[in-house]
Amino acid sequence: MKAAMEKALRRNQRRRVPRISIDIPVILISGKKKFPCRAGQLSEFGIFVTSPHHELVGKNIRIDLTLEPPETALSLTGIVIHSVESGTGIRFEDVTPEQRRSLERYVRARGIGIVKP
Repeated sequence: MKAAMEKALRRNQRRRVPRISIDIPVILISGKKKFPCRAGQLSEFGIFVTSPHHELVGKNIRIDLTLEPPETALSLTGIVIHSVESGTGIRFEDVTPEQRRSLERYVRARGIGIVKP
């Protein structure tokens, strides 16, 4: 258990920005398939959902989520980077300036730093 925690800490130290813990519903969409799940972590660059989707690794997908008010629903595109037993990591792609501002406001309101563009 301690080794796993140390490995996770090292991985977090390599991130451009920290992730925040969240618990919101998310729908991953790949082609005509929809995968309802829950988000466990979020940054302005990606999301970790708490269910494994090994079949999606390497695929471009759509991520539909609604952040807490006053933010609106977001429909983002991303690429599935990895999938492990505890969940699936997705990097956002082609984020519009408006979407980026929504993500930044949401994350900043929860007390973490933002990487300047």
